[in-house]
Amino acid sequence: MPSSPNYYPLLLLGTVALLSSCQGKPGAAAEAAERAAGLIPDTVEWVGQGKQRLHLQAFFSAKRTARPTLVVVLHGDAPFRPPEHQYTLARQLATAYPNVVAVGLLRPGYTDARGKQSAGKRGEATGDNYTPADVDAVAAALRELRQRYHPGRVVVAGHSGGAALTANVLARYPDRIDAALLAACPCDVPRWRQHMYQLEDGKAIWQRPVRSLSPQALVGTVDVTVPITLVVGTADSVAPPRFSYVYWQALQQRRSPAKLVQLPKEGHEIFLSEAVRREIGALVTGH
Repeated sequence: MPSSPNYYPLLLLGTVALLSSCQGKPGAAAEAAERAAGLIPDTVEWVGQGKQRLHLQAFFSAKRTARPTLVVVLHGDAPFRPPEHQYTLARQLATAYPNVVAVGLLRPGYTDARGKQSAGKRGEATGDNYTPADVDAVAAALRELRQRYHPGRVVVAGHSGGAALTANVLARYPDRIDAALLAACPCDVPRWRQHMYQLEDGKAIWQRPVRSLSPQALVGTVDVTVPITLVVGTADSVAPPRFSYVYWQALQQRRSPAKLVQLPKEGHEIFLSEAVRREIGALVTGH
């Protein structure tokens, strides 16, 4: 499924590339200043072993304690271009909030724009890569990141397919996440894939069998004490609000304090929006 900013015009991509090529390499002093401000990764590394080895970029707040808040950002299915916005959002969060280690995590099987590739199978990006193996790999990464950074809390923010993965981790590994944000979630995977089949004029790829786990089917095992915020645009044609609503409603029926935020007139590409950052910030600060 599409992932921010997958639908940007090719002209914009060319413009970005041109601007990047025009920028000179910063000197040591400038690079040190950027690093201190959280503008470039503090680390560019890996987590996990073998089939669960995933690439990440981690950004640190300038001020942090020995027990920071760990924020892990998961991109969507990115069918059209290498995912990068998980790194962008992680950088923004580390810059905006104190005492944060923000990690942009490259999902199993994906390759980013720098050619870094996580182990696993990317699939066709049709809701086929939320499998038990994918969920296990993300959960293992969260466990290792917790051991590495010793956070006071772990907040996970996922967009689109990344939101589905986050919800599946919430259900299958209730000890890994202390708060979660699900943006533009296709939370009922079978019904969402049928929606995409209709939206794309009956493309057969949407009817191929998949092994993905569906958050809606697993919602009964989610720890209802965990703060969960769902954010969706009211004009999202890819993952319409009903898929977030039914998941939120199921949580509400179990007396979860889950929150549903609908963004008027916004579409699918909301992950880098101010509204999403604000909701992640509320989970980070506990306000």
